[in-house]
Amino acid sequence: MVIMTNRSTATKEFNSQINDLIMEAFGFSFEKWHDRGFWTDDYERYSILEEGVMLSNISVYKMKMMVNGLPCDYLQLGSVATRHESRGKGFSRKIMEQIFKVYPNTPVFLNGDNDALDYYSKMGFKPLICKQPYVECRLDNTGKMEKLDIDNPMVDFYLKGRSQYSKLLDCTNQYEINWFHVLYLFPDNIYTIPELDVMLIAEQNGSTLTIHDIAAQKPVSFSQLVKCLDFEGTERIHFGFNPDWLDVDYSMGEYEAGDSTLLIKGDLAVDKGFIIPTLITT
Repeated sequence: MVIMTNRSTATKEFNSQINDLIMEAFGFSFEKWHDRGFWTDDYERYSILEEGVMLSNISVYKMKMMVNGLPCDYLQLGSVATRHESRGKGFSRKIMEQIFKVYPNTPVFLNGDNDALDYYSKMGFKPLICKQPYVECRLDNTGKMEKLDIDNPMVDFYLKGRSQYSKLLDCTNQYEINWFHVLYLFPDNIYTIPELDVMLIAEQNGSTLTIHDIAAQKPVSFSQLVKCLDFEGTERIHFGFNPDWLDVDYSMGEYEAGDSTLLIKGDLAVDKGFIIPTLITT
């Protein structure tokens, strides 16, 4: 039996069960995220349990997307996990089919392991062809940035107060999933530029600066931003989001997906090359 759990029906026992499964499958738990109250009604978890043990799970993130300037509803699947001893019994398929029954007309995407692409293809998914937005830009100036500690209340202030979104492709209810990435992946890569009312998640690797995200309180242009960036030696800037809202003339290159592939079941008819923003994927 597939059990659906949302925030209102979650218990401490359930949270312990999901954390135990995710720890076995991926080596981390949702405890830090749960403790900060980021499980909201935008999330549901579909699980198979036996004698108090979670055998398999798929989480659903109900996304409010902006696609070509129009609001659209999408689902994103994450935390796709089955205990090693329970694999090969069709549990993930059973859970996924239940999700499709609950949301029969809603497009779904997920970030799937490359070694499971055949399985996802049988479930109706196909690869999303993403592109990498970038600009050639030399940074030799000393900017006016400030580094933020993960526990600084300004981090929450900026993420909660985000008001600037891409019209090409973006998500307008990304606050909680942003916090997941900040907590687990980028706690040491948080910066603010107070005079522009922006916070950025960024890291430099050699001459390439990757700006994974910019949470802006008001409109800002790339020409304003670049004067404040303190990443000396940068010659190229990669964006982890669609930067059309920055009023910048950017190029699109090949996207390096690593050991996973973004997949979709349904349509995502974007007019031109795009990236699924880094801080909205699971």
